[in-house]
Amino acid sequence: MSRSAKGLLGKPGYRNAKRPEFAADPTRPPALSPRCAPYRAGALSGTMHTMRNPRISAADLHVHTTASDGTATPRQVLEWASARTGISVIAICDHNTVEGALEAASIAHEFPIEVVVGQEVESADGHILGLWAPERVAPDRSATETIADIHAQGGLAVIAHPFAPHWWHKHGLSRGERPIYDECAYDAVEVANSTPLLFLANFHARAYWRENRARLAATGGSDAHMLHAVGTSLTLFEGSTAADLRAALESRETRGWGPGFSATRAWRYARRVKEIRRRNIESQERSRGR
Repeated sequence: MSRSAKGLLGKPGYRNAKRPEFAADPTRPPALSPRCAPYRAGALSGTMHTMRNPRISAADLHVHTTASDGTATPRQVLEWASARTGISVIAICDHNTVEGALEAASIAHEFPIEVVVGQEVESADGHILGLWAPERVAPDRSATETIADIHAQGGLAVIAHPFAPHWWHKHGLSRGERPIYDECAYDAVEVANSTPLLFLANFHARAYWRENRARLAATGGSDAHMLHAVGTSLTLFEGSTAADLRAALESRETRGWGPGFSATRAWRYARRVKEIRRRNIESQERSRGR
């Protein structure tokens, strides 16, 4: 190979690399250009995917704002995501409301990032992400009813943080009740969630996805309630736009990636968990008219 054909560190440059392919394991990043090899053992960032390998883009499909129990406004989230993460698509999914997502969508033209209007519905059977669902879905109903409402407005339904500990939520899907998963018409399952206490639950979610990959897409979402968490778990897809992302989800060609357990991230989360909990209680009261 000629010197001019080589990239960084004397390895083949991007132009000579083979077309990237996804790994069978949703926890592994797709095959990247050889020049990215030094990054494989480190933290995988959205910036690396979008800048080093433009065929593969990254999205964060589970982000909260001050419209529910997040600590950053929609504008702050978009500013951070655009400047610090390199993701090309973000889904704002506040608890039982689309206010934060609609606000983010209204100012998205100011940023190099596309916004998917979403919501995290607290159904009677657990939490469900409604993506491309601009109309609020009422909480506290069955998973079947919730998913039907999401689909009725052209949205996609995602199982949020499945197999979480019993005490994380009180009932249903969060307890990992397999019959409920299997009987409902979900479109995808979240296999990577950056909440520190859910790192073991992610392993169970990945295993469930592997068993059901013929009917379910895999997603990754940070479940960010603080700015530093945005973009720490990713949905990887071929293309660069929200339309490309949706097409990849519908054809079940996405992958979810998460960084595993981090003591630093757990410490940052613990520092603000009381504030997040207070905001969560307040948002639940607002969403239920109490």
